[in-house]
Amino acid sequence: MNGFKTGELLDLFRDVDYSISKYDKDSIVFMENEVCTSLNFILKGCVQIQKISPSGNILVVAEFNTGSSIGESLVFGSENTFPMSGIAKMETKVMHISRDTILYLCQKDINFLNRFLQFLSDKSLTLSKKLDQVTLKTIRQRICEFILNEYNKNENLEIKLNMSKTEWADRMGVQRPSLARELGVLRDMELIDFDREHIYVKNLKGIREII
Repeated sequence: MNGFKTGELLDLFRDVDYSISKYDKDSIVFMENEVCTSLNFILKGCVQIQKISPSGNILVVAEFNTGSSIGESLVFGSENTFPMSGIAKMETKVMHISRDTILYLCQKDINFLNRFLQFLSDKSLTLSKKLDQVTLKTIRQRICEFILNEYNKNENLEIKLNMSKTEWADRMGVQRPSLARELGVLRDMELIDFDREHIYVKNLKGIREII
């Protein structure tokens, strides 16, 4: 169900009840352990899913953008509380559809039911891949995977970072000094060089071998 345009979402739900909330940048969309009572579509903006460890380290699990949905697997669960927090990363508008409304649409429209079930399956697979990335790969492997993914987008050995090193560390769920240390190791191995805003790839084959 990802990829819906705002007009398509409003048309799909035009005959049922819904509400729309607006969130300023860096405001809380939902808190960890808050009860999920609705399926939530992002009409505009971006919601970042964060998990804070007991040590205070922030793990950025995912980001959901315009057309994405949040809460579809929780709203029908026996344990329907958010396991993580959602933060608006820019001015964001969210459409809330109640559990009863979703049940009504699934009964009324077989196409909606099929797409809803397919999306639940796809999202479960995405989460599984994300957990593998976080738990099974070393920091060095994740750095190299990021570098290779960015290179593949533009086939450019000079990669511009669109985030700070702290934000990058948060996305991987590690401390910034750990990220800095591994970047230093990769530089000592003459695989990369870097400054505050760029990664310069010196040995693409070596990076692939680490992954």
